[in-house]
Amino acid sequence: MYLYANKGVIWLISCDNSSLVIDKLCDEAAGEDTAVTCFYFDFASRNEQSPTNMLGSLLRQLVSGLEEIPEAVVQGFRDEKKVIGGRGLQVPGILRMFQAITARKRTFICVDAIDECARTSNGSS
Repeated sequence: MYLYANKGVIWLISCDNSSLVIDKLCDEAAGEDTAVTCFYFDFASRNEQSPTNMLGSLLRQLVSGLEEIPEAVVQGFRDEKKVIGGRGLQVPGILRMFQAITARKRTFICVDAIDECARTSNGSS
């Protein structure tokens, strides 16, 4: 089991009890102004699990728990719709949205089984 935490990001690598860690965080966050988001990498779906898809999933979880969506997030979606073909969000835009949300709300981001993430053509995960 490997658990690494840094500034609210918890990396769960080969952690047999990852669901217990996440449940504990959710229990402690209940009733507080704290968000917990999770992403589970799956070896069988690794080709579909890109960094953009992972971050998009985490962002969706964060936004769904807000009573009011920050203007920076709304504007980020509007800006991307203006691009040729209305492309989806890109990593830099998603990260700006994360910053807009996490600046207001204590946030834990749990990423489980990152060791099952597909390697890119340049060898990085």
